[in-house]
This record gives sequence, structure tokens and C-alpha cells, in this order.
Amino acid sequence: MAKILIVDADPYIRELIKMLLTKEGLSILEASDGLSALDFLKSEKVDLIVMDIMMPNMDGWKLCREIRAYYSPTLPILMLTAKGETAQKVVID
Repeated sequence: MAKILIVDADPYIRELIKMLLTKEGLSILEASDGLSALDFLKSEKVDLIVMDIMMPNMDGWKLCREIRAYYSPTLPILMLTAKGETAQKVVID
């Protein structure tokens, strides 16, 4: 069973995403910020990360860089954000 890590400061957003993904038979882990997500990655193997950009303690951009540098350069990461301007959206290799 695929394991998805949802990282978002808003518990209602996490719950909504969790509800939708568990209906598809996926296993879900939740973190409220980037630091908590990194703690999960120390002990859990995940198949996908769904994260927000704007979070306390460590934003999504820094979290993405940390994951790429120290955990996995190929782990799929899906960023969900309320930012609407194209100039605010950046792809991190």
C-alpha cells in the first residue's frame, strides 16, 4: 500500500486530503510543519509528499530542498498552495 505524507499547518486541509486519499486505499501520515515532516522521514519510507508552501518553522521551499539534499532526490512532491501568481510558483530541481 502506498504511503503518503501530508504536510500542512491547517488541520482541516490535512483532514480533507486524508479523507480523499484514504478512500483510494492509501496509507496517510500527517505533519503540521516542515520540521515534523523531516522527523517522519527519519523513520518512515513514504511514496509521495503532499505539502503546502506557507507553513510555520520551515516553509515548503526549505522542506523541499532538505528532502532533495538529505533524503531523496527523486521522491515525488506535490505542492498545494493558495498562491495564485505565476511569479510566485517556482520549480525546485
